[in-house]
Amino acid sequence: MEAECRDTGGVWEALRPLCAQVMSVPQEAVVPQARLVADLGADSLDITELEAASEELFGVTLRGTDKSAVATVGDVAELIVRLRAGTPDAHSTVAR
Repeated sequence: MEAECRDTGGVWEALRPLCAQVMSVPQEAVVPQARLVADLGADSLDITELEAASEELFGVTLRGTDKSAVATVGDVAELIVRLRAGTPDAHSTVAR
């Protein structure tokens, strides 16, 4: 996987297999609208593992972000894109 993704598409291409691996689901189940907990069965350990792996893969820091608005895989991808772009509100609008 290419860690130097520059756009949402690149982030998505790297995030999809990562989510599938962390949550032990088929990659086909990982779609932007899939809810992390309700659809993919993520528990708190999965979420923590996904955060750590995403930080390493994408070079962002998710600690200190408000993850209350992040519920879907697409939300995670959008957050990563905002953090990589240095968007000022990225740290205040993230949720689980």
